[in-house]
Amino acid sequence: MAGVHRSRRELIGYSLGSAVLGVAAPKARSVPTSRPAGANERISVGLVGAGDRGMVLMEWINRLARQDNVTVTAICDIWNQRRESAAQKAAELFGQSVRECRTLSEMCDLKDVDALVIATPDFQHAPQAKQAVESGKDVFVEKPLGCDFRQIKLARDAVKRTRRILQLGTQRRSEGLVWAARDFVRKGQLGRITYVETSLPTFQQRWRIPGAETSLSESDTNWGEFLSYTPKVPFNARYYREFRLFWPYSSGPICQWMTHSIDQVNLVLGEQPRTAVTSGGIYLWQDGRNNPDTVHCLLEYPSGCLVSFHMRLGNGAHTRELMFYGTNGTLDLQAGVAFGEGGGGEVVLQNPGAWFPEYTTDALRRLPDRVKGGVILRGRPDRDHMSDFFSSMRSRRQPCAGVDGAFDAALATTMAAMSLRQGRRIEFDADKDELTPGEPTAATTPVATPR
Repeated sequence: MAGVHRSRRELIGYSLGSAVLGVAAPKARSVPTSRPAGANERISVGLVGAGDRGMVLMEWINRLARQDNVTVTAICDIWNQRRESAAQKAAELFGQSVRECRTLSEMCDLKDVDALVIATPDFQHAPQAKQAVESGKDVFVEKPLGCDFRQIKLARDAVKRTRRILQLGTQRRSEGLVWAARDFVRKGQLGRITYVETSLPTFQQRWRIPGAETSLSESDTNWGEFLSYTPKVPFNARYYREFRLFWPYSSGPICQWMTHSIDQVNLVLGEQPRTAVTSGGIYLWQDGRNNPDTVHCLLEYPSGCLVSFHMRLGNGAHTRELMFYGTNGTLDLQAGVAFGEGGGGEVVLQNPGAWFPEYTTDALRRLPDRVKGGVILRGRPDRDHMSDFFSSMRSRRQPCAGVDGAFDAALATTMAAMSLRQGRRIEFDADKDELTPGEPTAATTPVATPR
């Protein structure tokens, strides 16, 4: 499927809703995958990946059980211990026996399972989402959509071809504030935006799990299933448990943290990134990881905006969640306020086409200063992100973090990670749907041997 450049593409609508606490539900009646779920039909959910995040998602579904008429009927995990423990927990929560699947194929073969909630390692998301939608399932998949550009495109194309519902786990999209910021920018109130900054520092040996190297053996799991499309390497428990530390199973801070930030940038600007340049390395935590503990990414957008993402694990000072800098002032998205500091007003070209351009500045367009209250963003009520997925399953409308947003976020993080590994600028050709100077069809960087 050829890529379509969406410089100011039409974004999906936003509907109101809220979550309420649910109770254990009776045994589910399946919803046919060939048609939308009716208002009185219970949605049968299969959980894929029963780690810490998977358990959080299962508890989340349970809270929505009554409101959204949903239940978990199957658990899939290749690690025997995790699968059995999660199945027992699900039976307690939902008041019914729960089937156990060792592979995704087994789960996809269950005709009465309507939706899969995927919480597996980063690199598995794209191929698993593709397999799920091709089997007739709707999918809620944790971020990012993937780590490998070819796999991401295959997943995107499969979702569009099958017309299944896909919701990415970038839950900030369900917060009213980010949509208020999008509307504020679209109306031109911030003026011309030329720079966006996000800095997420912390001080911790992030994602290291002490004892991971001896926590399971190859016989406890299915190593071939874990590796998916990546190079075949001998079993390593650290790769399995600490996948966020090791490429090609994740890009670490880029996959884990940049995904959320850049997804909001994409939404507010209404654009896909065009180029990426990244620098960083392992500067502090020399614990065998091959993903960076310090990274700085610069992404350029077609409208003429530079976006800076920084993360470090060696010092937690001076966090900047998301700052948008325009000619009329500055937007602090986290605080939900825009103010005039930094801006001079609307910049207007007086003589278009002239050899020597002349500009004037309309200072009246400058926003009020922060000390005067600035401009407070009035966001619509937040919506429950998982509930939005279930609602979309019934209506067949696109969810707030649908496949286009999922692809755009993964495009940004993939370009940034490629730039770091290859040591060069990466460009996205939207017309050809390609990355240049070259897109890898699979992982190209050898995995380092942990110490």
